[in-house]
Amino acid sequence: MQTFFLSKHNPWHRRVAKLRYSLFKKLTRNAMPVFVRGGDLISIQPMALGHYEPEVVELIQHGVGNGLSDFFLDIGANIGLISCQVGYLFKHIHVFEPNPDCLSLLQINLKSVLHHQEFELHPYALGAEKATLTLMVPFDNWGGAFIASTDNEYSPEILAHKEGFKSFDPNQYQAHEVKVESAQEVLSSLFSTMNAKGLKKGIVKIDVEGFESLVLKALAKAIPADFQVMVIFENWNKDALVPVFFTEAKLKAMFYFLTNDLYPWPKLPRFVNSIYNFIRGGHRNFLAPIQEKLPAGTCVLMLSHS
Repeated sequence: MQTFFLSKHNPWHRRVAKLRYSLFKKLTRNAMPVFVRGGDLISIQPMALGHYEPEVVELIQHGVGNGLSDFFLDIGANIGLISCQVGYLFKHIHVFEPNPDCLSLLQINLKSVLHHQEFELHPYALGAEKATLTLMVPFDNWGGAFIASTDNEYSPEILAHKEGFKSFDPNQYQAHEVKVESAQEVLSSLFSTMNAKGLKKGIVKIDVEGFESLVLKALAKAIPADFQVMVIFENWNKDALVPVFFTEAKLKAMFYFLTNDLYPWPKLPRFVNSIYNFIRGGHRNFLAPIQEKLPAGTCVLMLSHS
């Protein structure tokens, strides 16, 4: 018995599809060689621009240029976009990510980009103590996942507004039960191992959606006396004060804010600032010292000998 099949295609739809294909191919010709999730907010930059958070990458490269090339800790790595861009600069790489949906992509991306580089994947979050907690992941932005816990310094409103939501609604997230390990125990063990190998200068990137202060304090207690570390972390709590802690090693702690002069005249229309930047050849990114209050955005902690 013969079965006949007939499918009709609109010629205009076919033409539009070809045009979209050609445009996407041209826009992504310099895309990062990584696997991303279509529709996710963090996928746009690596696909269309060929990079992700270039200011952070430049800051890490600057740190490496100043000798901080022994190790790189990516705490809250997601699918590894930062590690994939800078991992080749370091001798040892450790990536931490609790989201089970990200782990396969993270491992594949690191293997795809860091061909001859060894790395260690830690499939858990860092917290106050060993536990199993709930990870809330926005459906459209896996990079905005956070752990629901009383240890999280961000309120539900801050976390919701950060994702562009008007208010916190659990239905806008998927929930995963994830493994949490003691930040101080894990970092103490890790630093001890690296210390024994003579790896004393490195960079730590922290993106843990409200657990930054907890991890910073654990890191400060765990770090050996002769280490030199640059820590890059995010802050979205506009009322946050500079974390007060004393390192066991009595290291000097200096806080900075990664900022720029993109809008030298913020009260004037944006096009005026754009024209000025065009005339002077572009804007500048730089580190500004932080006094008492943490600005919202990317912050930097420098730990060095007293």
